[in-house]
Amino acid sequence: MNTKNDNLSIILGLTIIFFWGISFVAIKVVVSVIPPITMATLRFIISWIILWVFSRLTVKDRKLPKKAKFLSAIAGLWGITIYFVFENFGVSFTTPSQASILIATVPIFTIIIADISIRKASSFMLYLMSFLSLSGVTIIIASNGFELKGDALGDFLVLGAAISWGMYTLYINKLENYDNLLTTVEMTKWGLIFLIPFSIIEISIEKPDVTTFLRPDVILWLLFLGTLCSGFGYLIWNYAVRSLGSRTSSNFIYLIPVVSVLADTMILKNIPSVWIYVGGAITMVGVILGERIGRKEEIIL
Repeated sequence: MNTKNDNLSIILGLTIIFFWGISFVAIKVVVSVIPPITMATLRFIISWIILWVFSRLTVKDRKLPKKAKFLSAIAGLWGITIYFVFENFGVSFTTPSQASILIATVPIFTIIIADISIRKASSFMLYLMSFLSLSGVTIIIASNGFELKGDALGDFLVLGAAISWGMYTLYINKLENYDNLLTTVEMTKWGLIFLIPFSIIEISIEKPDVTTFLRPDVILWLLFLGTLCSGFGYLIWNYAVRSLGSRTSSNFIYLIPVVSVLADTMILKNIPSVWIYVGGAITMVGVILGERIGRKEEIIL
């Protein structure tokens, strides 16, 4: 085990979690102007351009085997196309807070999908820590007015996004022997290609006012999503998954609701209750202990 590299991976992974926590607020702002699938398409156009240029400047041998290209295409379908169709539509119907707690179920689905794929169950303690963390984020969201009444459709859509991310993680693990940057570029390219037809259909049906896309706040949030959350975000997250393992890295996702609540506080000026701190503490305990248990299981496997 390389402790130095592990620590770097943890720091990088938590940095991306910070950006992803804020992304729910960004998505809510942008989808109020740009239709959900079109917004995802624009986001990944920005992301792919950044990654493509970066790969051209840093990688000399840019050839990938056919198997790596195929796996990258499937990862792009699950982690970009399907995930963001579900998430963007979901957030447009529900609130960022409710969406964040449902996305926090990703580690549970990741564990289940991984266990099914290798036909081996994780330890009881790892499942217990996962549910402990989920209990913590439940307290956070409940203290912020968690309701499922008129938002049920959006909640189910976001839950679909959580499941698709679990499938995405499975394919990222299959790509661990190939260059991270090149596979991320390939994955982003195919995710974008799969999105474009849906975006064309969406625009033809909704006929949005394209001039509203140029609102300064919309452009800034879209750039934030395309660069930090998607472009470099996917690149760094894929590195963290490969370095720490899917079980360990997925536990970090439980921190997304914590960041989302803080973003709501700072951006929307909501005053947090004491229950947010209680939920945050429980979430942190589950994440830290789950990270340690997950790392030990990755070593054994």
